[in-house]
Amino acid sequence: MPIAILYYLAAGAIGVGGPAAAVLLFRLGQQEGAAHLRRRDAESLARLLRTETDLATRREQARAAGVDPDLVEQGYRDLRDGLVTINQLLAHLRRFSLE
Repeated sequence: MPIAILYYLAAGAIGVGGPAAAVLLFRLGQQEGAAHLRRRDAESLARLLRTETDLATRREQARAAGVDPDLVEQGYRDLRDGLVTINQLLAHLRRFSLE
């Protein structure tokens, strides 16, 4: 649970007795919430960049092996999304490499 929620709850509790403290805690909650979102976005972006870098490497390896890189990329995305198993993908690639 992000700490921002705790700030919001404290602001609500203090709101009756001390409006200035409630405003301060509410603002701290907003800042902490924004910082949490920035961290989460940065982690998502880093994960995406790693994935795309790995994918570019796989495409180069496919070209070097004489396999269609688009086919490898589609297989990569299908595996990532859980649409196929590794065995299904390997059978599919073997079929295309024999043609």
